[in-house]
Amino acid sequence: MKFEIIRKLFNVNQDNGFSEEDICEACKKHGSLPLVLQEYYRQLGNYEQINRTQNDLCYPSELIETNRYLVFYKENEHVVQWAIKKSDLNKDNPPVYCLLNENECKLESENLLDFLYAMAYFQAASFGLEYYSDNIYTINEEQSQIIKNKYKKIDYELHQWMNISFYGNYDDEVICMIENRDYDMLYGSSNREHFDEMNEFMGKLELDSY
Repeated sequence: MKFEIIRKLFNVNQDNGFSEEDICEACKKHGSLPLVLQEYYRQLGNYEQINRTQNDLCYPSELIETNRYLVFYKENEHVVQWAIKKSDLNKDNPPVYCLLNENECKLESENLLDFLYAMAYFQAASFGLEYYSDNIYTINEEQSQIIKNKYKKIDYELHQWMNISFYGNYDDEVICMIENRDYDMLYGSSNREHFDEMNEFMGKLELDSY
């Protein structure tokens, strides 16, 4: 398990993770951690631009226990949190739940790996890549359809916090669309040539920003 989708998106080849001691301590404290989360911490957990550009991956020592869940990812203003059921901590790749408030929780992703990919795309679009749009743009349905006709839809999505979908024609680029009456849109790439192509295309749409 090398998380190749994230590595290609951010153009990172080296591991930059937490120590075995940190991961083992967290496993001991909480009884277990899913294999996918352990590997993610080990390989990519310390990359700030991947894990803390907008939302925040919890450090192994800062995982949060609730009555039924272990919180491992937080929205940057603590509006929502993402968690794994304690009863699923011994599974390799368990479902991820979005904790909307103290009493409301909904399934965000069928498995942890898909969630980590979706969140990586969001972090990438949210100014995490080397080249990124200067603004957040508001686009209407017609403009969104033009973009969707040009760029391929990426498999990974977020739905419970906000409805967020991703598009791109290359492994190192992403366009993020957030449903908000119409759409909010951001984009970026770790490849200058691909970013310039996106910039040129977006420039023709006469986008409004805020």
